[in-house]
Amino acid sequence: MARGPKAAEILVSEKQREILEQLIRRRNTPQALAKRARVFLESVKGVNNTAISELLSFDRPQVVLWRGRWIAHYPEFCRIEQEHPEELEDAIVQLLQDQSRPGAPATFTEQQVLQIMAIACEDPTLSGRPISHWTPREVRDEAIKRGIVTSISLTQVWRFLK
Repeated sequence: MARGPKAAEILVSEKQREILEQLIRRRNTPQALAKRARVFLESVKGVNNTAISELLSFDRPQVVLWRGRWIAHYPEFCRIEQEHPEELEDAIVQLLQDQSRPGAPATFTEQQVLQIMAIACEDPTLSGRPISHWTPREVRDEAIKRGIVTSISLTQVWRFLK
């Protein structure tokens, strides 16, 4: 008995297939990317979503998600393959990577973090502090004194310095 609608057919050109296979075989390809590439290659062979999820230890919705992403990007891959074939691998790798997720924006800029780390690398006596080693509390107080930040928790300073 059928479990639902048949999965949409995945189309992959010969060049795209070569790139996916190379990514899977490369030693320096992150395993998450290699598994996602295998989703596409197994789909092309006609393997159904449930079997792919079992084969690759993915949840079935993940297989559906990745198949859908390939289907959505396939026309773009074909265009790139025709117009800029040297960019095709980068485009495929970009698809295989995790997309950024929503979340709170960074509280501190990269420049602020670097300045706080620089304080910890200085000799505390040069800042007029009667200590031989910086503590997160001392670094925090010095960063506020210098106007790098208006406030920062000790925990956040510790995270920057670890």
